[in-house]
Amino acid sequence: MKLFARILTYNWRYYAAAILTFMIFWQLFSVFSAVRVADDKLKTSMRQNAADFEKAFLEGDVFETQRIMWRIKNEGIKRISFTPIRLGGSRWIFKEAVVGTLYRRPWGQIMRDVPFVSNGATLGSLEYVVDLADVSTMVLVQNYLLFITVVAFFLGLLVLSNMGAMRTLLAIERSVNEINAVIASGRSDIIRDSIKRHIDSLPVGIIGTPFAQMTNRMSLALSRAASLEKELAVSRAVSDIAAQVAHDIRSPLAAMEAALGRMDQLPEKQRVMARQAVNRMRDIANNLLVKNRRQSVAASGAAVSAEPMETCLLLSLMDAAISEKRLQLEAHPEITLDFKLTSKSYGIFGKVQSVEFGRIVSNLLNNAAEALEGKGSITLTLSLDGKNVFLRIADSGRGIPENVLLKLGQKGETYGKAGGSGLGLYHAKTTVESWGGRLEIRSEMGKGTEVVLTLPAAKGPDDFVSELKVPRGGVVAVLDDDPTTHQLWDGRFASARLKENGVEVRHFNEPDGLRRWVRGDPEKAGKAVCLFDYELMGYKETGLSLAEELGLCGRAILVTSRSEEKRVMDEARRLKMRIIPKGLADFVPLSVTDAAGAAENGKKSAVLIDDDALVHMNWSDAAGAAGVDLKAFKEPSAFMSSLDSFSKDIPIYIDSELGNGVKGEDIAAQLKEKGFTDLTLETGHGPERFAHLPWLKVRGKESPWKG
Repeated sequence: MKLFARILTYNWRYYAAAILTFMIFWQLFSVFSAVRVADDKLKTSMRQNAADFEKAFLEGDVFETQRIMWRIKNEGIKRISFTPIRLGGSRWIFKEAVVGTLYRRPWGQIMRDVPFVSNGATLGSLEYVVDLADVSTMVLVQNYLLFITVVAFFLGLLVLSNMGAMRTLLAIERSVNEINAVIASGRSDIIRDSIKRHIDSLPVGIIGTPFAQMTNRMSLALSRAASLEKELAVSRAVSDIAAQVAHDIRSPLAAMEAALGRMDQLPEKQRVMARQAVNRMRDIANNLLVKNRRQSVAASGAAVSAEPMETCLLLSLMDAAISEKRLQLEAHPEITLDFKLTSKSYGIFGKVQSVEFGRIVSNLLNNAAEALEGKGSITLTLSLDGKNVFLRIADSGRGIPENVLLKLGQKGETYGKAGGSGLGLYHAKTTVESWGGRLEIRSEMGKGTEVVLTLPAAKGPDDFVSELKVPRGGVVAVLDDDPTTHQLWDGRFASARLKENGVEVRHFNEPDGLRRWVRGDPEKAGKAVCLFDYELMGYKETGLSLAEELGLCGRAILVTSRSEEKRVMDEARRLKMRIIPKGLADFVPLSVTDAAGAAENGKKSAVLIDDDALVHMNWSDAAGAAGVDLKAFKEPSAFMSSLDSFSKDIPIYIDSELGNGVKGEDIAAQLKEKGFTDLTLETGHGPERFAHLPWLKVRGKESPWKG
């Protein structure tokens, strides 16, 4: 009975649908039969009463006619209407005669119209109505006992037809109960045998069917699950070890950082190397903890957050990994590591996960070094081609066979590396692909291997120092506690011929010397290009605090090896100071320019930003006639990219409507924040429209140099 109750619970909807279908068919058939019976009875009665009806009709006796119509009507007919025809000798004067229910119901009725014929003569037409609702009720009342008996018999047939399914279900339930008992006892290794034994106990007609085959496959899957459970236990153990290592490494890291703070005697290069190594170890430890936390969260079913993707200066991220690898290779002078840069390598940005990118570069360099077997060269290039960034790491090693090359990058595939798991290259490939890029490996036996990372290029931030421009006849002030940094800048300045262009270079090793110079010559200091280090060993001041103290934030650029530290970056943004990573100071483009806006042979300068070519033509003609050097730009971005070549007091004229929804007043606000002081909006709108910007001058579209 319990089994029958479960089957009824599972299938009651289907039983109900079957019974309902049968009921509808039964009722429709019964109604159809009742209507046919009503038609036959009416026509038979018409023939029997035709003579009497003709006599009453000819005599015009409407009452007798209606009595005869009542005799003709039967229980299946709702209403009868007689409409006579004009017949000679008839005394009938009425339009029609009606018997039965007089109201009309347009739905659920069948209307019939037949001629009333007597002795070969048509007396008129007889219209009668069959009400299906009444007929249906009548059939149900008259036959309800028979209907209940048939439905019960039909339900019994349904149950009987399911006896085979009940037997199969009972066998499956016994199998499932035994499997549950096996799992509860921890003996998951014998599940497959238990399922096979119960499959054999199924009805003969079931064995060999797709159902049994599916069950057999399920047993194989359960066996595989038992194996995976053991592997998962091992993985959890490894994860616990990784978490413990990440935790235990914190103390020696803290000690190393404390020691770094007291290594004043170390040259800047060695301090940078040591700090980068400590930061790298911290990143690895943090990543181990994050991964362990993700596994725990994933096991609990909660959402997992990954390291965020950021727009990064790729050369800066690579510099740390390359410096670390160079330090390691100092013990192997037979191996050379050459980083070949083009003029565009410095300003290449990509949207990546910074820690993962550094790890990928480091792992690929390790692979290249191991392929050299103690002798050879590794070459790196970073280039931009259209919208893609290409990082190439090539080695002069033994190369990789073609059959192995096709498999590299797949999980578990490795080559020529004792104890290698292939996970490093697999991780690099999948990670780069998740960034929208790709990883390719090209190799030729005896000539070496090249790994190419292709990434989508990204636009750099607005405060990025794409080029270091020094005004001709201006001043450059360098503040750094490391003598080698001053030597580096002197070499850069000599190559750019700053001295020949009248540029004065001032070097400072400590804060007080800078203070004395700024306070002694504030006019020259206010126009100088200042290159300040952040960390000054032995002093509490930093390059940022000194720039703020002396009011040089608008002219100063922070050149520091801590350019990736969030605290330093946030403070620089607050002061609106730009940053050059110290490791890239040798790569940033450096040039001497004319100081736009300053007097040059008595010629004044100005800037026009307008998207109208006709305005450019008119203003250029007027400026030329007035002896003004006009720098005209159609797009604000073109001017923004060359801000360093213009003095802060140069007159700047900006159109209010610059196209594509760009507003000149918004551009003016940005320039005001960057320290520009002479800003004018040239527009056809009245000055009252810009009354909320009292610092902004407003004029018409005509040139300021007319007349």
